[in-house]
Amino acid sequence: MHLLAEDSKYRYYLLEEPYDVDHFSVIDFDFFKLYGIVDYKETFKIWLRKFPRPIFITAISEGEIIGFIYIDSWEEMPDVVNVLRAQETHQNFRHRKIGYKLFVLGLFLSPSFMITKPLTKEAEHFYHKLGFEKIENTALFSRFHSLTGYMILPLEKKEMHLNNFANYFEKVYL
Repeated sequence: MHLLAEDSKYRYYLLEEPYDVDHFSVIDFDFFKLYGIVDYKETFKIWLRKFPRPIFITAISEGEIIGFIYIDSWEEMPDVVNVLRAQETHQNFRHRKIGYKLFVLGLFLSPSFMITKPLTKEAEHFYHKLGFEKIENTALFSRFHSLTGYMILPLEKKEMHLNNFANYFEKVYL
């Protein structure tokens, strides 16, 4: 487990092992319960058992996980594409830029292209505002037919977010 950054109210940790989750309590998230996640804490541990290890960053307030982002490598192209699989900020902590801060930390730790498949119109709008675009049939993705609904963050947009990275944190430990 590594402390990545801090702002005036929250700490942002990269969790690397399943037991890292036990250092914190998990607030009662609700969005992914609609998609079958009943126990977030156990789901986080399952995600962290994968190999290669995913990027799993948490936002912490008073010892409690209040937000997270889960980024995985794409099995077909593990060195070229990272997939933002899940991101959530508890409803009591939304509109405080926590989701964006988790996102830029995830970008910093993702050395390659970032894609995502938004599950709702609100998520699609959120990612569109960040610069994600619908995936077109480019040379990079031409052999894959199951990319319907996926969005990609162009490298110039990724660079733009990374250039403003340090402005969102009081301390950065990367």
